[in-house]
Amino acid sequence: MLSIFRSHLYALAFVFPGAVCAMSASPDNIPDVNTVHKTVRFIAIGDMGTGEHGQYLVADAIAGVCAEKGCDFALGLGDNIYESGVDSVADLQFKTKFEDPYKNLNFPFYMTLGNHDNTWLSAGDGLDNDKGEIQVAYSYENNRPSDKWHMPARMYSFTAPLNETTPLIQFISLDSNPLAAVSDGDYAYWQLPYRDKEVKWLKQTLSSSTAPWKIAFSHHPFISNGRHGNAGLYDGVPGAGLVYYDMLKNNLCGKVDLLISGHEHDLQLLKASDKCGKTVQIVSGAGAKSRDLKDTSRNAAHWQLGGTLGFFYLQIEGDILNISVYTVDADSGETSLAYQYQQGRN
Repeated sequence: MLSIFRSHLYALAFVFPGAVCAMSASPDNIPDVNTVHKTVRFIAIGDMGTGEHGQYLVADAIAGVCAEKGCDFALGLGDNIYESGVDSVADLQFKTKFEDPYKNLNFPFYMTLGNHDNTWLSAGDGLDNDKGEIQVAYSYENNRPSDKWHMPARMYSFTAPLNETTPLIQFISLDSNPLAAVSDGDYAYWQLPYRDKEVKWLKQTLSSSTAPWKIAFSHHPFISNGRHGNAGLYDGVPGAGLVYYDMLKNNLCGKVDLLISGHEHDLQLLKASDKCGKTVQIVSGAGAKSRDLKDTSRNAAHWQLGGTLGFFYLQIEGDILNISVYTVDADSGETSLAYQYQQGRN
């Protein structure tokens, strides 16, 4: 149905505010010293597209934090439309589960795809990746209520500050579902060829970037203390997500400063470790639903909390990263600053 997007996905450069799908090479590939004076502020939120009360509470909490601190954009970490994605660009769920809940947030959302967005037979099975193409197509729909939704391709990159030529941060949106779920029946998404395509694109994006900070985001986490657990052993099943694990381990770990994911309905700030080099990992999947952590000692954490709604607020100013975690009471909507963390660029 949307094969035109698939056939041109990796060959064309789609232009959005600050976003590109194919990066042009720099002659020097050296960060500009002027980035020390730049600041980028953004929200990381996942697993949010329910259209229910919890999503609205978190949206209101984000609005309050952004009114106080300022926000340039948000990262939407997948499972954008529960429970089974959308059937067309005219699907009412785009309105009821994205446009309406975030109508008071006046900044872009850079979205990535989750397993529920690629549902085939059973909600969240992740077995119909062609269905995710509809969410890509929505980025080009002229009759949208707003232009907040940005997903120019299944995998894409953009730089920040937005609309500036000298980047402070390179953001890299990974397409985790074809590699983390059971292999799709459609050859276009078979795991090993798709992995090779994504690796080639990822290497080109990283090698051409001049931004001092590099942040990847995806739906599925590399490691997690939540119910699903670590890639390669998702849900306690040996080999589940192993292709995704190997792809990240060999091509992303240690090469980006942060990997931000959802999938787990909890909040985790995990420490850099031998598993993934300098890369600090964030799990922020409590944008509308919450779930208890499964094994808090599985991976070393700076901070972690389950059973609550919430989101991450990140600010990078020059060489300093500040992370704030906010929790949201599921009944009252009361917003609390739960944790703060700061580090310099490695």
